[in-house]
Amino acid sequence: MDKNTLQDNVTARLTSSELSAKLVSHLEEKTDNIRDAHRIMQVLEMIFFSVMLLVFLTALVLSFLSKSIPTQAIPTAWFLLPTSAAVLTALIGIHAIIINAFPPSGFLSIFKNGSPMRLPAQPQGFVTGSQARGTAWAMLLVGLIAGAFFGVFAWASWTTNWTLLAPMIKVLGIILGVGIAASILIKMAYSVVKTAKR
Repeated sequence: MDKNTLQDNVTARLTSSELSAKLVSHLEEKTDNIRDAHRIMQVLEMIFFSVMLLVFLTALVLSFLSKSIPTQAIPTAWFLLPTSAAVLTALIGIHAIIINAFPPSGFLSIFKNGSPMRLPAQPQGFVTGSQARGTAWAMLLVGLIAGAFFGVFAWASWTTNWTLLAPMIKVLGIILGVGIAASILIKMAYSVVKTAKR
């Protein structure tokens, strides 16, 4: 991909109003069916964001009411939080696939400057075309895998199924340990390369 094409498809560091303007401009070129699907997906994202907030508040309240509820309700509620976030992530991925742009809406400000799932050197901002589809498919895949993992984790916590819980706790510990270490190493390598280029 040459530099001009990259500049056409990527806009870095947008304000919310600039993102909305770019998204409206992009959607003007699309058919009515895609614009209708865009509106439906925005409503679904808002609903699932509300569900995620409700799950968080429920988990928080259950944590304080620990003496009057079954003990397995607390970890179940907390494992449902990443499950609901994963469903929202998958919906955002589907939305971006439908409209062929990322981020697909200005609803969640975390995506205003691009996907949080990126390598340090990857461009940020509003993207269209194959880069948007790649990001969207990655989000969909991550959302489905994380949703299934934490959904099973929540079910195993509720049923106190130690046959399932023990290996899942080990897997989660390994994923977190490797993920944190890899993140630190990638950031260090990026800093060294960035400093060396100056």
